[in-house]
Amino acid sequence: MGQTVQPEILFLSQGQVQEAGALDMGDCIRKMESVFKLYNQNKTVLGECGQDLHGHMTTFPSSLSDPECDRLRAGSRFGAMPAYVGGGIDIVGVKWYGSVTPRAEENNAPWSSPLLVLSDPDSGQILAIMDGEIISSMRTGAMAALGAKHTNRDPSVVTVLGPGAIGQTSALALDTLFSSLDQLRIYHPNIQKSNIFKDRMSEQIQVNIHEYDDLEDAVRDSDIVVAAASRNPVLEINTSWLASNSTVIQLGDLQIDLHNYKPDHVICDIRRHPIQFHRQVGWKFTESFVNLFGGELNNELAHVGALHEVVNGKTQSPTSGKTIFSSLGLPIEDIAWGAHVYENAISSGLGQPLSMSDGPYFKKPMVN
Repeated sequence: MGQTVQPEILFLSQGQVQEAGALDMGDCIRKMESVFKLYNQNKTVLGECGQDLHGHMTTFPSSLSDPECDRLRAGSRFGAMPAYVGGGIDIVGVKWYGSVTPRAEENNAPWSSPLLVLSDPDSGQILAIMDGEIISSMRTGAMAALGAKHTNRDPSVVTVLGPGAIGQTSALALDTLFSSLDQLRIYHPNIQKSNIFKDRMSEQIQVNIHEYDDLEDAVRDSDIVVAAASRNPVLEINTSWLASNSTVIQLGDLQIDLHNYKPDHVICDIRRHPIQFHRQVGWKFTESFVNLFGGELNNELAHVGALHEVVNGKTQSPTSGKTIFSSLGLPIEDIAWGAHVYENAISSGLGQPLSMSDGPYFKKPMVN
């Protein structure tokens, strides 16, 4: 009787993920567009019957007893984001992440890196375990460029709200995709953080960077406004500040009056995603979306745009007027970009093979 042997698992550190091409923004944007084409062709699998699951969430404090509530960080969440991507990729995987809030005595929350696990959907064997921080940040920034591509032609002025990781990758993506860019505005109420962003990103992008600490000044007359800030506090944009043909791209939480947008000028990655996301996470933006489009008797959701339909040519994106694009993050994005990095690592001989076992310790009885 033959013995089942557990295949080796490839472990990729953050440095090896970089070596395997995770920082190639042009490739990442193309991969994000391709994965939404696959979604529209029913070649991906997400959770829930509506195929719109952001992830499975464990949130605090939930219904914990008082002592546990006092000990743990209220508002923190831990998420497992599983998905399958077919269409030649043929990999199933999950991103695991923790998002914790700072305590009263802390200036910043503890940092934790996401972890990405890829598996063979046929055998069930784990193929790779890799650092997911760069992959997650890159795919999120790439979505800013993809949303801009399909809602705003040839932008000249772009505003990025938030100088953190997502603000940086969004700036990189927009600069990569649009040769028309003339000015990039970076906003933070602490101008010193905007200055640090400029010093860092001036080495990576070609467009001129201007720092702002006034939100209205930062967004006024901008063609693209990317909301990439953290939730402390949630930024609020008055739509009267926005240019008549502007696009707002919502990556982080945001307060904005969606009543000022026509339903077909509100575009989501997947139409029901904000509703599902709100049930599990509950942002100000998703609350506004649900109040406007999420009621059981509300027929307006059918008129909301969906990126996967736009990239497949099934529907047309708006050509004029104010538009808002919501990208809350989907695991198909992480799996698609992670699979690309994994393939590059294999072909380049990168990573450390790991063996977890020689096979199952407890085995089913086999009869010859």
